Amino acid sequence: MDTEIVDQADVGRHVLIIDDNEDLALSQAILLQCCGCHVEVAHDGREGARVATQKPFDVIFIDIGMPGMSGYEVVKAIRAALDDPPVLLAQTAYGRPEDARRSRAAGFDAHLVKPVDPEVIIRHVLQGREALERRTSKSEEDFPSRDRRSRNCLSA
Repeated sequence: MDTEIVDQADVGRHVLIIDDNEDLALSQAILLQCCGCHVEVAHDGREGARVATQKPFDVIFIDIGMPGMSGYEVVKAIRAALDDPPVLLAQTAYGRPEDARRSRAAGFDAHLVKPVDPEVIIRHVLQGREALERRTSKSEEDFPSRDRRSRNCLSA
């Protein structure tokens, strides 16, 4: 992992994960808790939208393909309810270029394709909007490399 990312760690970042895949959400929550983040998880869109608008978060990861209320509907609800929304990241298996365009049109700040490299998750949480500004049009955030080895965020 890039030690610059670890050095910038802001212990106490508040993160919400909205994903109906309980195993993925739990794994991601544990990863971020190991980096000093406060993490909450919602397993459906309605609950996620409710939690997102009742508490302040720095970053929210939202699955697009959830039953009931889709991630597209969740991000629109969050943006409608909050004057200054947190960083809103689509985290989805939908990986075609048109999927990324659709998520951005819906109001997501970035489109992350599952499985998302843990280093990318950590960078977005620790760097917030700065991570979005550093991206290129076909960066690893949009199309994660499957061959990079992930390392624990606490190691140097």
